[in-house]
Amino acid sequence: MLKRPKITIVGAGGNVGASVVQWCAQKELGDLVLVDLKSNAAQGRALDLAQGGSFGGFCPNFVATEDVSFMQDSDIVVVTAGIPRKPGQTREELVTVNAGIVKNVCENVKKYAPQAILIVVSNPLDAMLTVAQKVTGFPRERVIGMSGVLDSSRFRSNIARVLNVHVKDVSAIVIGAHTDKDMVPIVSTATVGGVPLTKLLTPTQIADVVSRTKRGGAELTELIGTSAWVAPGFGVTAMVESIVLNQGRVLPCSVELKGEYGIADGACLCVPVQLTNKGAEKVFEFELSQEEKEALKAAYKSYLEVRKIALETV
Repeated sequence: MLKRPKITIVGAGGNVGASVVQWCAQKELGDLVLVDLKSNAAQGRALDLAQGGSFGGFCPNFVATEDVSFMQDSDIVVVTAGIPRKPGQTREELVTVNAGIVKNVCENVKKYAPQAILIVVSNPLDAMLTVAQKVTGFPRERVIGMSGVLDSSRFRSNIARVLNVHVKDVSAIVIGAHTDKDMVPIVSTATVGGVPLTKLLTPTQIADVVSRTKRGGAELTELIGTSAWVAPGFGVTAMVESIVLNQGRVLPCSVELKGEYGIADGACLCVPVQLTNKGAEKVFEFELSQEEKEALKAAYKSYLEVRKIALETV
């Protein structure tokens, strides 16, 4: 009998976790395990989802629980657990609290799902990825961070709105660190329908698009009082889908770098990776402008500072 993928979402009672559950269920990507310390929250999210299935056109198979042992033998574990950002708060300010949460989750992943592919969403993302790697001991292809998928989606959306074009025709990527200050929207390779972005927008317009992209998360927290969840849910689901269906999509994700882009030292930053049923199977390098190279170096330096704090917690 064929085995359906088993996908565990830790922190499923929260907004981001619930969004991941919703999109994975709608796409029927596998059997879902919703884990949350507040079991009522996970059960409520699951019940709400199940009751919408008749008109949503899906029939989810799920377990909702506070018992982490239910993640046993999961193929994918998505970690959304952590304290969300508040208005005016940076991702870096979350590091100490969330490092402890991620450490605890990853100890259970190592115990119950030692062959799983781990997708980390908790912030500050890149430092939390390092915590996850240290705790689990998993190879880099099985510890992946959802960062550039969300940031790139915002970049593309901002470009599409300025030009009044369909976002499907926009090809643009964000690499670097998943922070307002140190993400690196790549202008030099961005295109719309194959036309370079630099041919379509003025330098001032491009600067405005880049600035709004980098403030994408902060803008939302100012508007709604908490972190985004719909766009992150879409982003994580795209990663899960590429893995469980072995699509081999090339998506910007945070992984450990081993010399790519001149960065080693176990640093975890966002770059283009190919996602298959092996996880982050390949890391792709491409030519950056001098300005982009300098921005990536700055992101690396900032990451090292946050990583130091995070590893002190572990």
